[in-house]
Amino acid sequence: MNAAVRGLDAAPTLFVASATGVDARIVLAGPGARSLAFLLDWLIRSALSTIYVLLASWFILGNFRLDIGPDDETLWYLAGALPATAIYFLYHLILEPLMAGRTPGKRLAGLRVLTPEGLVPTTGALITRNIFRIIDSMPLFYVVGLLFVFFGRQHLRLGDLAAGTVLAIDRAPFLEKVTAQGEWKTARLRAAAISRRRGTQVDDALAVVDDYRRAAQHLGDARLSKDPAAVQSSEYLEAVYSDLHDTIHRPARRLRLVLLSLMRDRVPAAMSAMRVHVFAVTLLFIVSAITGAWLIYSYPDLIALFAGPQLIATVERGELWTDGLLNVTPSAVLSVSILTNNIVVSFFAFCSGLIFGLGTFYIIGMNGLSLGAIFAFTAQNDLAGRLFDFIIAHGCVELSCICIAGAAGAYLGEALIRPGERTRSEAFRASAGTSIRVMAVVTLLLLVCGFIEGYVSPDPEVPRWARITIGVGYWLFMISLLRGYVFGRSRGGPAIPL
Repeated sequence: MNAAVRGLDAAPTLFVASATGVDARIVLAGPGARSLAFLLDWLIRSALSTIYVLLASWFILGNFRLDIGPDDETLWYLAGALPATAIYFLYHLILEPLMAGRTPGKRLAGLRVLTPEGLVPTTGALITRNIFRIIDSMPLFYVVGLLFVFFGRQHLRLGDLAAGTVLAIDRAPFLEKVTAQGEWKTARLRAAAISRRRGTQVDDALAVVDDYRRAAQHLGDARLSKDPAAVQSSEYLEAVYSDLHDTIHRPARRLRLVLLSLMRDRVPAAMSAMRVHVFAVTLLFIVSAITGAWLIYSYPDLIALFAGPQLIATVERGELWTDGLLNVTPSAVLSVSILTNNIVVSFFAFCSGLIFGLGTFYIIGMNGLSLGAIFAFTAQNDLAGRLFDFIIAHGCVELSCICIAGAAGAYLGEALIRPGERTRSEAFRASAGTSIRVMAVVTLLLLVCGFIEGYVSPDPEVPRWARITIGVGYWLFMISLLRGYVFGRSRGGPAIPL
């Protein structure tokens, strides 16, 4: 199916060819509609987060003043602050896949995320468009995203370009109640039920196919009619026809098979495509670490560039900043804080590859310099062995994941620099789709790293041999997972799109 872009009443419109001979019409949302939907979603997620905080404060603390005592600190962080933060920041990431390209704000504004072919995007595409909110929202108030929307021909933000999606005009629910006609309202509800895999009897499926044919016939007549009343009544029929088109043409997906294909086929294929970038970024990290160590050995006073005064004073007293860490911060809180920070750093390393790889180069280089400098500084104070003991259990995989995320960012940057025979936007979309699969596995690996760093690394009772065994063993597991051996490598069968 090919989608053509034309102007319709000053609104960019996609016309998608179909088997009935009547094109499905998808009107794209402009800056105003997008801003309205975003504002509604912002109000909703802010309200949900606030309500959750107040309820958690009442049940956990017994008051609405957030008067947190020492005994309630851990429970409040895990059951109060953390879920409220997740509600706010994961709102779009979770709801768009669950609501088939919608959120409550988009639903109220009558908008929906679709592919240019008029289909509901895959879960991977919806996740990709939301991951790139990291860049779209920079430096504040979505300046980057708004610039793309205002000056782009199809009003797409960066996340849409990466995921290959569009934001289309659907129907606001209050308008649907006013204009919906009985026959076509039933057809739309039937299509929605089929899409949700409810009532999937043969008779229901055949009825949807018949609805599609009849809707095409009536819509074709309405588009040719000069009667203003017929044109007005066809507006709802346009939405019904688009829904039926999506229902009939949407490929079947089974979550278990999709995940198996992802871990067994697509992630190893993505790693193979990025192998040069992984090598280059890892080499950059190692060279940066060696350079950082050399700088501190040669010019000890430069440690002030990489560490704060409190950390420097602690090490000069012959202590590590990690000593007694569990006496200050509970393991659960420490673990969640660390894994959150690691995931944020990894995704920044990935998304910053958009600046033609320069952002990734900076993040990886600075992390390498800092690690080398800190190790050299602790070695000068006879603490390198203790720092090694703290890092080895989680560091093998954690540092590898940051390098892999940087490689994914470099892969993204190279696609923009050298798109080859494709257009730059097509190369960007393809590289983003490949990279995001690897980033999904990186996120899972970092979750376990956070657990190790919160419970194992700061525990002085864990011997060195156990730390090395955990670190090396988990690193070998990571290699096996990324190579596809954990789930059994495919013999070349087709991969199922996520």
